Amino acid sequence: MKQTLKSFLLFILILLSWSCRAESVINSQIGRGSFEQESPILPVDEAFRFGSYVEDSGIKMFWQIMPGYFLYRDKIEILHDGKAQAIQLPQGVCRQDEIFGQVMVLDGLIELQTTLPPGQELEVRYQGCAAQGFCYPPQKRSLTSPKVRVTPVK
Repeated sequence: MKQTLKSFLLFILILLSWSCRAESVINSQIGRGSFEQESPILPVDEAFRFGSYVEDSGIKMFWQIMPGYFLYRDKIEILHDGKAQAIQLPQGVCRQDEIFGQVMVLDGLIELQTTLPPGQELEVRYQGCAAQGFCYPPQKRSLTSPKVRVTPVK
């Protein structure tokens, strides 16, 4: 009888230690706040708010990139008649990407300007991701340079 009681108590102690260990492992792996829902992924036009306006002799373009999102620096291009135009972009920051390896990315506010003869078509291309790991397909926007240049009144 004593042997059975000792075996039973030993069994209970083992179960309790496993239970405490399992709880410890689970808490360390998922963290205390892990049951909070992750932020939903924004639609592409909200994550990367693209806009443009006429300025002087060309078009000024910009992206307002929401926090937690980024554009791939080498995926931003401006095309005229199918040919890539020279553009000046900020340096950006280096990021290790699961698909592309080491890449330069841009976030925050990005601005570009291009000059073209009046009435010319431009195609703007870009691609970005959410820091959570969701990447958007490449995006395209079409723009037309102003047909009439307005000279400001002084």
